[in-house]
Amino acid sequence: MRAPSRTSLAARARDAAFLLREGGYWAASLGVLVAGLALLPFLPLGVGLYAVPKLLESVNLLAAKAQARSATFASAVIPFDRRRLAGRYSFTELAALLSAPETKRDLSWLLFHTAFALLAGAVALVLPLGAVLYVVASPLWPLFPPETPLEMTIAITSWSDAAFTMVLGVAYGVLAWFLLPWLARRISEGTLGILSPRRYAELSRRIQDLSAARANALAAHAAELRRIERELHDGAQNRLVGVVMMLGLAQRAAETDPAAAVPFIGRAQDAASEALAGLRAAVHDIYPPVLDELGLGGAASALTSRSPVPCSLDVEGLQRAPAAVESAAYFVLAEALTNAAKHSSASRIEVVLRTESTPREDVLVIEVADDGRGGAEVPSRASVTAGSATAAGTDAGAGTVTAAVDVGTGTGLAGIARRAAAFGGRLILVSPAGGPTKLRVELPCAF
Repeated sequence: MRAPSRTSLAARARDAAFLLREGGYWAASLGVLVAGLALLPFLPLGVGLYAVPKLLESVNLLAAKAQARSATFASAVIPFDRRRLAGRYSFTELAALLSAPETKRDLSWLLFHTAFALLAGAVALVLPLGAVLYVVASPLWPLFPPETPLEMTIAITSWSDAAFTMVLGVAYGVLAWFLLPWLARRISEGTLGILSPRRYAELSRRIQDLSAARANALAAHAAELRRIERELHDGAQNRLVGVVMMLGLAQRAAETDPAAAVPFIGRAQDAASEALAGLRAAVHDIYPPVLDELGLGGAASALTSRSPVPCSLDVEGLQRAPAAVESAAYFVLAEALTNAAKHSSASRIEVVLRTESTPREDVLVIEVADDGRGGAEVPSRASVTAGSATAAGTDAGAGTVTAAVDVGTGTGLAGIARRAAAFGGRLILVSPAGGPTKLRVELPCAF
């Protein structure tokens, strides 16, 4: 018989380690389940409602960790982002949270894990240890006195008893060899199957996300057109009207006194130069030429060097992205630096640009941190999915903007959120009162 390969032994050890790990987390699952059952009698009284968010957060956290462990074990890719629970909820929001499909999946997993994790962990521990113990210890039975024989499954008092026990140990080993991989697959597949949304639900969510991203892109495009129109109307157009007026005055003056026409021509030239500068600025706001010349890293260096607040820039790990994504990142950084300089009273700003690779796509990350006074607010008409001191009523000071933004009011954080949402990205803001403030924008590159 061929000896088992190291790869097979390593795979069995990996299976056993996964099952033992799940067995270790069984106590946490049981504790949360018992807490939930103890909370049920108090729900009709209304008192238990205050503990429900924390309980759901605990279940969500355990489920997320179990899903990550199972995905790592099975070398699987989780094709969706889990929800984030934090903050305070109204009664209506809490009712929606309890009836959400994610909550039902998490509770179903909790029951599954509580029922089978301990058993699987016990099997992974008992079978290999029993196999080793029976095979190794049985031949040592002569070392024990007759009045206190070696006790295994049976009292071993002869070599026939020892042989039977060794055969039993081999049987345990063979059973562990075939049973542990099967158990590990069942636990991991069960976890991923329960916690993963059904195909139609995932497709529905993706359609909703794409519809929201399309709506945000159209809104962002319309807002950019309005801004460009305002800049051209209030800037270059007015200056060109001035050029026409100055040239008309110069023409009339030249008919009677040519010398008097010279000042008008000079003023027309100045107005034309200003109009040209305005047109260049408008073109720059559409797509900065510096991005083509230097790339996003070089363009960010130019932005940070012009900031009135001292800036440090880290572009290590930054990779090239589609032109539209780099353009959005450039304007996000410009707006974030302007906000920090105007409102934070910071003495130092740290900027990090990098590309984070995920199993699904590459994500361009822009992080801007300052040591200012904090208290920055997530846009009030943005969709917030994480707790925020300014938007969700907690003390965490962390907000995530992922969807609809009021694109008709100003720029600032609303403009940053609008640009991120147009690419299916998100804005994460951590800005407790007193500072510091950290802004993180994630822009998917495969939009």
